[in-house]
Amino acid sequence: MENTKITAEQAAELLKKSERILRGNIYDKTGYPWDGYTMVFPARGRFPGIWNWDKAFIAVGMIPYDIDIAKDQIEGFLSFQKDKGILPDVIFEDGRIVDMYSKPPVMAHAAMRVFEASNDLKFLERVYPKLEKNTRFWEKERKNGGMFHYDADRSDGCGDEEYLKRVRFETGWDNSPRWDGGEPQNLWTVDLNCYMVMTYRAMRKMADALCVNASEWDEKAEELSRLIEQRLWNEKLLSYTDYDFVKNAHSDTLTPASFMPMYIKISSGERALCMEKTAKEHFMPGMPTVAYTDPSFETDAYWRGPCWLNVAYFAAKGLKNYGFHETADTIKNTILGWVCNDGEYIHENYDPVTGEGLCTDRFSWSCVFVREFLENF
Repeated sequence: MENTKITAEQAAELLKKSERILRGNIYDKTGYPWDGYTMVFPARGRFPGIWNWDKAFIAVGMIPYDIDIAKDQIEGFLSFQKDKGILPDVIFEDGRIVDMYSKPPVMAHAAMRVFEASNDLKFLERVYPKLEKNTRFWEKERKNGGMFHYDADRSDGCGDEEYLKRVRFETGWDNSPRWDGGEPQNLWTVDLNCYMVMTYRAMRKMADALCVNASEWDEKAEELSRLIEQRLWNEKLLSYTDYDFVKNAHSDTLTPASFMPMYIKISSGERALCMEKTAKEHFMPGMPTVAYTDPSFETDAYWRGPCWLNVAYFAAKGLKNYGFHETADTIKNTILGWVCNDGEYIHENYDPVTGEGLCTDRFSWSCVFVREFLENF
């Protein structure tokens, strides 16, 4: 399988293009609900607002360019936290707030990255209490049997169809085949539980910096890691998959989320070997959002096949963490090759067969993960 590494000159151009697009997506007007913060939106002209996990990823992406704007992504979004601790999915330009559901909990990890880059204790003092409140929300409202699941508020009396749509939107994987069984709220999902381990680890690091007790976060990270290994390993597929805790059954859907335990480095060596085999047989070379071999795979159906750079990065980095350099580098080089061939653009996602850019053409978090591939891989 071809594994053509991009040149140093191409890498430099990709970094320039990423910065140019990110800076081009900065809101440059007043009169928005987040006035007082300089925000970067997902894509100019396509998404009229600020989205939850986009903000976290963009905060990380802005660190090398403008640390104050990186901080604003975190603080600006946290300013919309609700009383129960939930962070909304989106705040629109016209002031509408979607808070019947949230998005994957990656904000604490992003805040930790921003703090590590800035060493700004005042920033940490401002954000830590809100991040702790958000962590308590996930523990109270999204935990069952010791593990985490996605869900949504239906107190407005919405019907079942609308409720299930809300839950799918909270996952961030809107129309993924992972939810084709119809009950995503009943799944211990691999990525969510790994994100919560990342959250606990980030809270521990931030607590240490603030000289407050961090032992709780360590204990919770260790226990959740143990449960992921115990419950989410699918012996039939020899891979990590989501688990339906109502039906007591593993999902048979393989996605980049299956590699998240390797990203957070909790897999055993034996299981990591199985996961590399899974990568070679089902995800090479372009790490699609569902296995190339899955009957539901489509090349241009949003989360039903196209390659999204965030989850592809987590999967490839997980393989890299365990020493599977050739496999990981093939995925990385394939994706970066597509971005190199994308002219002035970095798209929202990519056709995992042809490498054609799909959907929005100047997508902020894709720019972020181009840099992650180049500098943190």
